[in-house]
Amino acid sequence: MAKVCVFCGGTPLTKEHVLPRWLKVALDPTVDRVRYIRLSRDGVQHHDAPPLNDQVKVVCSECNSGWMNQLEENVRKVLPDLIRGKRCTLDTEAQRALASWSLKTMLMFQHTHRREVRAAIPSSDFSTFHQLRQPTRSMLGRLGFMNYPPDDSVPLVDTLCQGYRTAELGGVAWIGTLKIGCMLVQIIRAPDVADGYELTPYEALPSLRSMWPSDAPIEWPLPAAIPHELMMALAVPEGLDVRVTPV
Repeated sequence: MAKVCVFCGGTPLTKEHVLPRWLKVALDPTVDRVRYIRLSRDGVQHHDAPPLNDQVKVVCSECNSGWMNQLEENVRKVLPDLIRGKRCTLDTEAQRALASWSLKTMLMFQHTHRREVRAAIPSSDFSTFHQLRQPTRSMLGRLGFMNYPPDDSVPLVDTLCQGYRTAELGGVAWIGTLKIGCMLVQIIRAPDVADGYELTPYEALPSLRSMWPSDAPIEWPLPAAIPHELMMALAVPEGLDVRVTPV
């Protein structure tokens, strides 16, 4: 358990709901428990819990009620539509807001995991996010569409993070994946990109769109759904396939 805020090093620490309570409006009102997936040293673990129940005590009151709360407000209008698969359009501002909120949520979910799983994301990425309050230029974000879970055999909420620490990559790298209902968001953290270079966004696919960086509106829902059976292959690929090009 953290003794100081994982973002700024401040105190006192307060409890933070990993997913905001107001997201209840996006969930099936008959659902009183949801299935979560987490990675551990022993493999993939499932557990059932009341929806929106996860809390962590790793952030200070100033961060919690300040900029973190603002990230929540920035997505409050669009997030329920994304989760339920309702029609909407995400402009550049909305995509930036979603990427920032998703990264914050992934970082908070890391502190619901065991220590060896949390280690995939270094503490420096928390402090950098506190400074920027958005993904960095060494990150890519993409948005995917999945059909709403047909029954409780498919988790409503999935959160997975795969770390890559190979010498060939030359630095820290990880892929974070967050799925809630129909919405799947990935943040791909590549080794630090040198000045004069930039990461090349992923090619647009019927079931996936680049949203960080973004340069075009996204019409939701996307024209094709990612099959639930491919969730693990998408979230935990064998390697990190990113490309760097001169600016």
